[in-house]
Amino acid sequence: MSLMAKQQKAKAEEFISAAESKLQSKGWSMFSSKERDAEDAAEAYEKAANAYKVGGLHQEAGDAYMKAADLYRTKANSPTDASKCINNAATMYSKCNPAAAVDTYKQAIALYTDSGRIVQAAKLSKEVATIYETEQIDADGKSYVVLAMEAYEQASQLFEMENSKSQASQCLAKIAELCSAALTPPDYERAAQIYGDMGRRCLDSNLLKFNAKGHFLHSIMCVLARNDAVGAQQALAKFQSLDYTFADSREGKFAAQIVECVDGMDVEGFATACFEFDRITKLDPWKTSVLNNIRQLIADDDGGDDDDDDVDLT
Repeated sequence: MSLMAKQQKAKAEEFISAAESKLQSKGWSMFSSKERDAEDAAEAYEKAANAYKVGGLHQEAGDAYMKAADLYRTKANSPTDASKCINNAATMYSKCNPAAAVDTYKQAIALYTDSGRIVQAAKLSKEVATIYETEQIDADGKSYVVLAMEAYEQASQLFEMENSKSQASQCLAKIAELCSAALTPPDYERAAQIYGDMGRRCLDSNLLKFNAKGHFLHSIMCVLARNDAVGAQQALAKFQSLDYTFADSREGKFAAQIVECVDGMDVEGFATACFEFDRITKLDPWKTSVLNNIRQLIADDDGGDDDDDDVDLT
Protein backbone atom coordinates (compact mmCIF):
# COMPACT_ATOMS: atom_id res chain seq x y z
CA MET A 1 0.00 0.00 0.00
CA SER A 2 1.38 3.40 -0.97
CA LEU A 3 2.01 6.16 1.52
CA MET A 4 -0.93 8.16 0.18
CA ALA A 5 -3.22 5.15 0.45
CA LYS A 6 -2.16 4.61 4.08
CA GLN A 7 -2.72 8.28 4.92
CA GLN A 8 -6.14 8.38 3.28
CA LYS A 9 -7.13 5.08 4.88
CA ALA A 10 -6.32 6.47 8.33
CA LYS A 11 -8.26 9.63 7.53
CA ALA A 12 -11.25 7.60 6.34
CA GLU A 13 -11.22 5.49 9.50
CA GLU A 14 -11.44 8.65 11.58
CA PHE A 15 -14.53 9.74 9.67
CA ILE A 16 -16.07 6.28 10.08
CA SER A 17 -15.43 6.40 13.80
CA ALA A 18 -17.13 9.79 13.94
CA ALA A 19 -20.11 8.42 12.00
CA GLU A 20 -20.48 5.44 14.29
CA SER A 21 -20.25 7.72 17.32
CA LYS A 22 -23.08 9.83 15.96
CA LEU A 23 -25.25 6.79 15.41
CA GLN A 24 -24.61 5.49 18.91
CA SER A 25 -25.54 8.76 20.60
CA LYS A 26 -28.64 8.48 22.78
CA GLY A 27 -31.22 10.87 23.91
CA TRP A 28 -32.74 13.95 22.36
CA SER A 29 -32.24 17.62 22.92
CA MET A 30 -33.49 20.81 21.38
CA PHE A 31 -30.18 21.01 19.53
CA SER A 32 -30.21 17.50 18.12
CA SER A 33 -32.50 14.82 16.76
CA LYS A 34 -32.20 11.30 15.45
CA GLU A 35 -32.68 12.59 11.92
CA ARG A 36 -29.98 15.22 12.38
CA ASP A 37 -27.61 12.63 13.84
CA ALA A 38 -28.29 10.29 10.92
CA GLU A 39 -27.58 13.10 8.46
CA ASP A 40 -24.33 13.97 10.23
CA ALA A 41 -23.30 10.32 10.22
CA ALA A 42 -24.10 10.02 6.53
CA GLU A 43 -21.97 13.06 5.78
CA ALA A 44 -19.11 11.53 7.77
CA TYR A 45 -19.41 8.30 5.74
CA GLU A 46 -19.31 10.39 2.57
CA LYS A 47 -16.11 12.05 3.75
CA ALA A 48 -14.67 8.63 4.52
CA ALA A 49 -15.62 7.44 1.05
CA ASN A 50 -13.92 10.44 -0.52
CA ALA A 51 -10.77 9.71 1.46
CA TYR A 52 -10.78 6.07 0.37
CA LYS A 53 -11.33 7.25 -3.20
CA VAL A 54 -8.29 9.55 -3.08
CA GLY A 55 -6.26 6.67 -1.68
CA GLY A 56 -7.31 4.39 -4.54
CA LEU A 57 -9.21 2.07 -2.19
CA HIS A 58 -12.22 1.65 -4.43
CA GLN A 59 -13.98 -1.24 -2.69
CA GLU A 60 -13.79 0.55 0.66
CA ALA A 61 -14.94 3.80 -0.94
CA GLY A 62 -17.96 2.06 -2.46
CA ASP A 63 -18.86 0.44 0.86
CA ALA A 64 -18.68 3.79 2.67
CA TYR A 65 -20.84 5.49 0.03
CA MET A 66 -23.41 2.72 0.45
CA LYS A 67 -23.51 3.22 4.22
CA ALA A 68 -24.10 6.92 3.64
CA ALA A 69 -26.82 6.13 1.11
CA ASP A 70 -28.59 3.80 3.52
CA LEU A 71 -28.69 6.50 6.18
CA TYR A 72 -29.88 9.16 3.78
CA ARG A 73 -32.62 6.88 2.50
CA THR A 74 -33.88 5.25 5.71
CA LYS A 75 -33.21 7.75 8.50
CA ALA A 76 -32.38 11.18 7.11
CA ASN A 77 -35.30 11.34 4.65
CA SER A 78 -33.09 12.49 1.78
CA PRO A 79 -33.63 10.31 -1.31
CA THR A 80 -31.71 12.76 -3.53
CA ASP A 81 -28.56 12.40 -1.45
CA ALA A 82 -29.13 8.64 -1.29
CA SER A 83 -29.27 8.43 -5.09
CA LYS A 84 -26.08 10.45 -5.41
CA CYS A 85 -24.21 8.22 -2.96
CA ILE A 86 -25.41 5.01 -4.58
CA ASN A 87 -24.32 6.35 -7.96
CA ASN A 88 -20.89 7.21 -6.51
CA ALA A 89 -20.64 3.77 -4.92
CA ALA A 90 -21.36 2.09 -8.25
CA THR A 91 -18.67 4.19 -9.91
CA MET A 92 -16.17 2.99 -7.30
CA TYR A 93 -17.24 -0.66 -7.64
CA SER A 94 -16.91 -0.45 -11.42
CA LYS A 95 -13.16 -0.05 -10.92
CA CYS A 96 -12.75 -3.19 -8.84
CA ASN A 97 -15.97 -5.25 -8.69
CA PRO A 98 -18.09 -4.97 -11.88
CA ALA A 99 -20.81 -7.35 -10.64
CA ALA A 100 -21.31 -5.23 -7.52
CA ALA A 101 -21.33 -2.12 -9.71
CA VAL A 102 -24.20 -3.52 -11.75
CA ASP A 103 -26.27 -4.34 -8.66
CA THR A 104 -25.57 -0.90 -7.21
CA TYR A 105 -26.39 0.97 -10.41
CA LYS A 106 -29.72 -0.88 -10.51
CA GLN A 107 -30.55 0.49 -7.06
CA ALA A 108 -29.75 4.01 -8.26
CA ILE A 109 -31.87 3.49 -11.38
CA ALA A 110 -34.85 2.51 -9.24
CA LEU A 111 -34.46 5.62 -7.07
CA TYR A 112 -34.07 7.90 -10.08
CA THR A 113 -37.14 6.52 -11.83
CA ASP A 114 -39.21 6.76 -8.64
CA SER A 115 -38.24 10.43 -8.31
CA GLY A 116 -38.92 11.20 -11.96
CA ARG A 117 -35.28 11.69 -12.92
CA ILE A 118 -35.68 9.66 -16.07
CA VAL A 119 -32.65 10.88 -18.02
CA GLN A 120 -30.33 10.02 -15.13
CA ALA A 121 -31.91 6.57 -14.91
CA ALA A 122 -31.46 6.11 -18.65
CA LYS A 123 -27.78 7.05 -18.49
CA LEU A 124 -27.18 4.54 -15.70
CA SER A 125 -29.06 1.83 -17.60
CA LYS A 126 -26.73 2.45 -20.51
CA GLU A 127 -23.76 2.23 -18.13
CA VAL A 128 -25.04 -1.11 -16.84
CA ALA A 129 -25.28 -2.37 -20.42
CA THR A 130 -21.72 -1.27 -21.10
CA ILE A 131 -20.45 -3.12 -18.01
CA TYR A 132 -22.27 -6.32 -19.01
CA GLU A 133 -20.81 -6.05 -22.50
CA THR A 134 -17.21 -5.14 -21.65
CA GLU A 135 -16.82 -7.30 -18.54
CA GLN A 136 -18.84 -10.20 -20.02
CA ILE A 137 -20.82 -10.82 -16.84
CA ASP A 138 -23.31 -13.69 -17.01
CA ALA A 139 -26.06 -13.72 -14.38
CA ASP A 140 -29.48 -15.18 -13.60
CA GLY A 141 -29.02 -17.91 -16.19
CA LYS A 142 -28.54 -15.36 -18.98
CA SER A 143 -25.49 -14.61 -21.07
CA TYR A 144 -23.81 -11.22 -20.84
CA VAL A 145 -25.01 -10.48 -24.39
CA VAL A 146 -28.67 -10.95 -23.47
CA LEU A 147 -28.24 -8.93 -20.28
CA ALA A 148 -26.51 -6.11 -22.15
CA MET A 149 -29.28 -6.06 -24.76
CA GLU A 150 -31.94 -5.88 -22.03
CA ALA A 151 -30.15 -3.00 -20.32
CA TYR A 152 -29.71 -1.11 -23.61
CA GLU A 153 -33.41 -1.64 -24.33
CA GLN A 154 -34.35 -0.22 -20.94
CA ALA A 155 -32.06 2.75 -21.54
CA SER A 156 -33.58 3.33 -24.97
CA GLN A 157 -37.11 3.29 -23.58
CA LEU A 158 -36.18 5.73 -20.80
CA PHE A 159 -34.44 8.10 -23.22
CA GLU A 160 -37.48 7.93 -25.48
CA MET A 161 -39.72 8.97 -22.58
CA GLU A 162 -37.73 12.19 -22.31
CA ASN A 163 -37.66 12.70 -26.08
CA SER A 164 -33.90 12.11 -26.18
CA LYS A 165 -34.17 10.47 -29.58
CA SER A 166 -30.48 10.55 -30.43
CA GLN A 167 -29.53 8.78 -27.22
CA ALA A 168 -32.34 6.28 -27.68
CA SER A 169 -31.15 5.50 -31.21
CA GLN A 170 -27.60 4.91 -29.99
CA CYS A 171 -28.92 2.28 -27.60
CA LEU A 172 -31.02 0.65 -30.32
CA ALA A 173 -27.97 0.51 -32.56
CA LYS A 174 -26.09 -1.34 -29.83
CA ILE A 175 -28.94 -3.86 -29.53
CA ALA A 176 -28.88 -4.47 -33.27
CA GLU A 177 -25.10 -4.84 -33.24
CA LEU A 178 -25.14 -7.30 -30.35
CA CYS A 179 -27.99 -9.47 -31.57
CA SER A 180 -26.45 -9.74 -35.04
CA ALA A 181 -22.76 -10.09 -34.14
CA ALA A 182 -22.42 -11.30 -30.54
CA LEU A 183 -25.54 -13.35 -29.85
CA THR A 184 -25.38 -17.11 -30.45
CA PRO A 185 -27.14 -17.86 -32.70
CA PRO A 186 -27.49 -14.38 -34.22
CA ASP A 187 -30.93 -12.81 -34.28
CA TYR A 188 -30.72 -11.25 -37.73
CA GLU A 189 -34.48 -10.79 -37.93
CA ARG A 190 -34.54 -8.48 -34.92
CA ALA A 191 -31.44 -6.63 -36.09
CA ALA A 192 -32.95 -6.07 -39.54
CA GLN A 193 -36.12 -4.68 -37.97
CA ILE A 194 -34.19 -2.32 -35.70
CA TYR A 195 -31.96 -1.00 -38.50
CA GLY A 196 -34.97 -0.51 -40.76
CA ASP A 197 -36.85 1.39 -38.06
CA MET A 198 -33.80 3.54 -37.35
CA GLY A 199 -33.51 4.42 -41.01
CA ARG A 200 -37.15 5.45 -41.22
CA ARG A 201 -36.77 7.60 -38.11
CA CYS A 202 -33.75 9.33 -39.63
CA LEU A 203 -35.84 10.36 -42.62
CA ASP A 204 -38.04 12.39 -40.28
CA SER A 205 -35.12 14.64 -39.35
CA ASN A 206 -33.29 17.00 -41.67
CA LEU A 207 -30.18 16.58 -39.54
CA LEU A 208 -30.24 12.79 -39.57
CA LYS A 209 -31.77 11.90 -42.93
CA PHE A 210 -28.38 11.23 -44.53
CA ASN A 211 -27.77 8.49 -41.92
CA ALA A 212 -30.78 6.55 -43.18
CA LYS A 213 -28.81 4.98 -46.06
CA GLY A 214 -26.37 3.27 -43.70
CA HIS A 215 -29.16 1.85 -41.58
CA PHE A 216 -31.05 0.60 -44.63
CA LEU A 217 -27.90 -1.14 -45.90
CA HIS A 218 -27.41 -2.80 -42.51
CA SER A 219 -31.01 -3.96 -42.51
CA ILE A 220 -30.69 -5.53 -45.96
CA MET A 221 -27.43 -7.23 -44.97
CA CYS A 222 -29.16 -8.77 -41.95
CA VAL A 223 -31.99 -10.08 -44.12
CA LEU A 224 -29.44 -11.63 -46.49
CA ALA A 225 -27.62 -13.16 -43.52
CA ARG A 226 -30.89 -14.96 -42.74
CA ASN A 227 -30.58 -16.53 -46.21
CA ASP A 228 -33.68 -14.69 -47.37
CA ALA A 229 -32.95 -13.29 -50.84
CA VAL A 230 -36.64 -12.63 -51.54
CA GLY A 231 -37.03 -10.71 -48.29
CA ALA A 232 -33.90 -8.70 -49.13
CA GLN A 233 -35.32 -7.78 -52.55
CA GLN A 234 -38.52 -6.64 -50.88
CA ALA A 235 -36.61 -4.62 -48.28
CA LEU A 236 -34.48 -3.01 -51.01
CA ALA A 237 -37.58 -1.96 -52.94
CA LYS A 238 -39.23 -0.64 -49.79
CA PHE A 239 -36.23 1.44 -48.75
CA GLN A 240 -35.85 2.82 -52.29
CA SER A 241 -39.46 4.00 -52.14
CA LEU A 242 -38.99 5.56 -48.70
CA ASP A 243 -35.77 7.38 -49.59
CA TYR A 244 -35.55 8.53 -53.21
CA THR A 245 -31.80 9.11 -52.83
CA PHE A 246 -31.06 5.57 -51.65
CA ALA A 247 -30.98 3.86 -55.05
CA ASP A 248 -28.23 6.15 -56.40
CA SER A 249 -26.18 6.26 -53.20
CA ARG A 250 -23.09 4.11 -52.63
CA GLU A 251 -24.95 2.21 -49.93
CA GLY A 252 -27.97 1.67 -52.15
CA LYS A 253 -25.94 0.52 -55.13
CA PHE A 254 -23.93 -1.85 -52.98
CA ALA A 255 -27.11 -3.23 -51.41
CA ALA A 256 -28.57 -3.86 -54.87
CA GLN A 257 -25.36 -5.59 -56.03
CA ILE A 258 -25.13 -8.00 -53.12
CA VAL A 259 -28.85 -8.80 -53.27
CA GLU A 260 -28.45 -9.66 -56.96
CA CYS A 261 -25.37 -11.79 -56.24
CA VAL A 262 -27.12 -13.73 -53.48
CA ASP A 263 -30.15 -14.28 -55.69
CA GLY A 264 -27.89 -15.54 -58.50
CA MET A 265 -25.57 -17.49 -56.15
CA ASP A 266 -22.65 -15.52 -57.60
CA VAL A 267 -19.81 -15.89 -55.08
CA GLU A 268 -17.20 -14.15 -57.23
CA GLY A 269 -19.47 -11.26 -58.04
CA PHE A 270 -20.30 -10.88 -54.35
CA ALA A 271 -16.62 -10.76 -53.39
CA THR A 272 -15.91 -8.23 -56.14
CA ALA A 273 -18.77 -5.98 -55.01
CA CYS A 274 -17.45 -6.07 -51.45
CA PHE A 275 -13.91 -5.32 -52.65
CA GLU A 276 -15.05 -2.33 -54.70
CA PHE A 277 -17.17 -0.95 -51.87
CA ASP A 278 -14.24 -1.35 -49.45
CA ARG A 279 -11.97 0.65 -51.76
CA ILE A 280 -14.05 3.77 -51.17
CA THR A 281 -15.71 3.07 -47.82
CA LYS A 282 -13.65 0.87 -45.53
CA LEU A 283 -15.62 -2.12 -44.29
CA ASP A 284 -15.83 -2.08 -40.51
CA PRO A 285 -15.58 -5.30 -38.46
CA TRP A 286 -19.38 -5.68 -38.22
CA LYS A 287 -19.91 -5.41 -41.98
CA THR A 288 -16.98 -7.73 -42.68
CA SER A 289 -18.34 -10.36 -40.31
CA VAL A 290 -21.88 -10.26 -41.68
CA LEU A 291 -20.71 -10.19 -45.30
CA ASN A 292 -18.51 -13.22 -44.67
CA ASN A 293 -21.53 -15.04 -43.27
CA ILE A 294 -23.55 -14.13 -46.37
CA ARG A 295 -20.74 -15.26 -48.67
CA GLN A 296 -20.60 -18.60 -46.88
CA LEU A 297 -24.34 -19.01 -47.37
CA ILE A 298 -23.94 -18.42 -51.13
CA ALA A 299 -21.12 -20.95 -51.30
CA ASP A 300 -23.14 -23.53 -49.36
CA ASP A 301 -26.23 -23.03 -51.53
CA ASP A 302 -24.07 -23.32 -54.65
CA GLY A 303 -22.61 -26.59 -53.40
CA GLY A 304 -19.14 -25.03 -53.26
CA ASP A 305 -16.37 -26.31 -51.02
CA ASP A 306 -15.28 -23.35 -48.92
CA ASP A 307 -13.03 -24.47 -46.09
CA ASP A 308 -12.30 -20.98 -44.86
CA ASP A 309 -14.94 -19.96 -42.33
CA ASP A 310 -13.74 -16.34 -42.30
CA VAL A 311 -13.05 -15.32 -45.86
CA ASP A 312 -11.27 -11.97 -46.19
CA LEU A 313 -13.57 -10.00 -48.45
CA THR A 314 -11.33 -6.95 -48.44
